[in-house]
Amino acid sequence: MKKIGLIFLREYLTRVKKKSFIIITLLVPLGFIILMLFPILIQNVSSDSLRIAVVDESEKYVKGFKDSKTLYFKKTKKSLEDIKNTYAEENFDGVLHIPELNINNPKGVSYYSDKLLGMSTKMHIQKELEQEIRKERIAEIGVDEKAYKKASKVNIDIKEMKQDGEKASTGAATGIGFMMGFIMYFVIFIYGSMVMRGVMEEKTNRIVEVILSSVRPFQLMMGKILGIGAVGVTQFFIWIVALFFINILMTVVIGVSVDTTSISAGAASQQDPELVMDIMEGFQEQLSSLPMGLLMFSFVFYFVGGYVVYAALFASLSAAVNEEADAQVLTLPISIPVIISFFILMAILENPNTGLAFWSSIFPLSSPIIMPARIAFGVPIWQVILSMACLVIGGIFTVWLAARIYRVGILMYGKKVSFREIGKWMLKG
Repeated sequence: MKKIGLIFLREYLTRVKKKSFIIITLLVPLGFIILMLFPILIQNVSSDSLRIAVVDESEKYVKGFKDSKTLYFKKTKKSLEDIKNTYAEENFDGVLHIPELNINNPKGVSYYSDKLLGMSTKMHIQKELEQEIRKERIAEIGVDEKAYKKASKVNIDIKEMKQDGEKASTGAATGIGFMMGFIMYFVIFIYGSMVMRGVMEEKTNRIVEVILSSVRPFQLMMGKILGIGAVGVTQFFIWIVALFFINILMTVVIGVSVDTTSISAGAASQQDPELVMDIMEGFQEQLSSLPMGLLMFSFVFYFVGGYVVYAALFASLSAAVNEEADAQVLTLPISIPVIISFFILMAILENPNTGLAFWSSIFPLSSPIIMPARIAFGVPIWQVILSMACLVIGGIFTVWLAARIYRVGILMYGKKVSFREIGKWMLKG
């Protein structure tokens, strides 16, 4: 254990001191800030006022059009041909022509301009016109508009409850489940590949021959796996802490921007402070319905277990090759279960209680991605215990099997290895 600890410490300190580690660790939180601010900045940059001249031949629709902070309608008494030729000189951006309409088949509305309308602006104009035609239809059949609106407004909120009376939330479970599964998918590929490159680098540079004069191959492999895994845990811990403070900062920033900035007409509702607060309260209420304690514990457990399983496989197969091109071929079978698991994840988010969901959450190669997502929906505790036990047993077996390949392949040079030969190493030990 002492030698494994020394190798672990060497791997960990070597990698966390690299400039690439520091840059990536800082860039990810910065990327989140940019992603959160970018839509607001884009909306502010692209929120120039749009002035539209309206030629309403019936003179009964334009009066119902509502202006917004960035969209203005102005009725004109000029003919369509005259205003089409002079709208730019009169400081208009375009001309909206509304002919005499058949309210049962309203066709012929046109917009004239050298510049196309944005999609949200076009939909806003269509909505305003549709609303006016709807009013006219209601009046024609002799129904009171207020009574019609009251009768047609129906909001149904389905409350999800468990048998014990606790609240549940499909939306929150789906979001958290997908996020946890995606992080696992990301971790396995990124840090598994890091283990592969680390093993190949030492083998190519012949450093491993010196190291193996003092330690056993198993100790070297485990020290490397655990050291790189600790680098990943450190990185994620820094990101979580950074995102916690970013969330507080962005709440303040967005809170200020809600009151002091103006966004385009299509996004105006998103800048309503009460709406923002309702969304945040609803999201917090949904999160409170999830088993957060079990989710956090299972995430850490499957994070470590899934990483160890796949990192051992990556380390063993990369030890058997001398070139990165050969490593890509040999490690392809390792990647396939991860990719399949991710596709299964997408399927079980719709139905987390199928036979496929159960067995894939028990199988050690897929459970790190599938089971945390199922826990968000709620599963019997015996299934969680069975899955964790299978992952522990599968992890021990995988490490043992990987060590048999690693100790033979790490000192083999100048020969291309086939899967058949690797199978012989596993059997002979």
